[in-house]
Amino acid sequence: MVPIYSPRSESEAAVIISMMEAYGITFLMQGAAFSSIYPGPVSNSLNAQTLMVDKDYVQLATQLIQPFIDG
Repeated sequence: MVPIYSPRSESEAAVIISMMEAYGITFLMQGAAFSSIYPGPVSNSLNAQTLMVDKDYVQLATQLIQPFIDG
């Protein structure tokens, strides 16, 4: 798995996950479940998420999330 992007919010992560699933991309959102362990605000450095994709899908996944990368 290759790390390609860290979403800025939970909603952004949800959209990206949906896109990866829709296009059949093999991926893992590392750190996605950590924020559900403890209630209340958690430091971003502790609950940061990272989109990781199979090396065969890096180019397609990067193209799909380019609008998020560009801001």
